[in-house]
Amino acid sequence: MRDKYIIWPIYFDAYAPRGKRKVSKELAVKNPNIDEIFKAAKKLGLNPVKEDKAHPSRWWRKEGCIAIDMKGKKNEIIKKIAEIVKENRKEKGE
Repeated sequence: MRDKYIIWPIYFDAYAPRGKRKVSKELAVKNPNIDEIFKAAKKLGLNPVKEDKAHPSRWWRKEGCIAIDMKGKKNEIIKKIAEIVKENRKEKGE
């Protein structure tokens, strides 16, 4: 999938080390799941597709990942997804 970015839950995990986490501690959430990342990507119009895979550094956890359209810089997209996930969690009271 050369025309897609791959987004992993570890990018948003508050417990992950900064080398694996792609967002600041302020935007990170505890135990992010693929469904909430998928919903955020869908809200941004990135045509997300779920894939049943494990991140190489957490090969024992089949968390999955999503493939999204390349509509901008990956870091900017990750930050926008993180903001939406964080906001959705606030609305739920988590």
